Amino acid sequence: MNKKIIINGFLYRLRSVELIDAQDIINIRNEDQYRNKYINPISNDLKKQEEWVKNYLNRENDYYFVIENKITGEKEGLISFYDINNNIAEWGRWVIKKSSLSSIESVYLLFDYALNKLKLDKLYCRSIKDNVNVIMFHDNIGEIRYKEYENFFHINNTYYNAIEHQIDLNTFNNIKNNLIDKSLQLLLREIKKNLKLFKFHHIGVACKDIDEELTSFSLLGYKKEGNAFIDENQGIKGQFLISSKAPRLELLENLNNSNTLNYWNKQGIKMYHFGYTTDDIVKAKELFLKIGAKLISDIKYSIYFQNNICFLVLKNKFIIELIQNKG
Repeated sequence: MNKKIIINGFLYRLRSVELIDAQDIINIRNEDQYRNKYINPISNDLKKQEEWVKNYLNRENDYYFVIENKITGEKEGLISFYDINNNIAEWGRWVIKKSSLSSIESVYLLFDYALNKLKLDKLYCRSIKDNVNVIMFHDNIGEIRYKEYENFFHINNTYYNAIEHQIDLNTFNNIKNNLIDKSLQLLLREIKKNLKLFKFHHIGVACKDIDEELTSFSLLGYKKEGNAFIDENQGIKGQFLISSKAPRLELLENLNNSNTLNYWNKQGIKMYHFGYTTDDIVKAKELFLKIGAKLISDIKYSIYFQNNICFLVLKNKFIIELIQNKG
């Protein structure tokens, strides 16, 4: 079986465990002594852990992943599914660092890969009933609480009851949009934390003729913000509009002999990019590249902003403009 799998999400990726991860597995699993009473203990002996990983790499029907932050590159947790039988697998070995935001997205990525990519019929997870936060997590994201087992786990000389949750493709399809929404909220939080002064500035509107558009937008309460400008570097003429009740707009048309906006004009697409100001455009560009955006126009000087800008396209084909703050 393929033991070199990478599953990319918004903020996180799942990457198959490798031998070099042995020490990180020890560190992550032993980080929280309170939480450790609910998971099977592992040895701090690196050689023993390396031997376990070597055995895992030769095992069939066992998918074990490191949870990596795409922005920082840090390993923030572990998750797996295994023991596939009759197209049903158990998922578990799920441990994340206390400071990590990866819980929702890591589970989403695992479910999506197992149920959609590998076409498994069902996943199930058995958790210690006393581990109230974990049980609540399974309940709250929409997994089906299936059964309780008495004295199922025996850890550190103590027996615990277990709760089994299940999920199949139909259930996953019902809850995945909610999981995606929560993952995106955490991604936005991480972007703001890393970029600090990252603020929405405008919506870019592709026009064939700015003057013709002005009348329609004035009916919606917009008025000119400053004078029109020309930017030979971008091949466009632009005019910003503002309204007390709506976002700022940047109307853009091609200069003579320019084809900058041809694609959107031909497709009849008007609102085609969002502009954001940032205190560090280089860092912002690198961050968006790490989370899957593609660069379509590298950093260059803007006549209007009298500072640097660049354009990237997100996975959904929508464009964002980054604008360097003055100061």
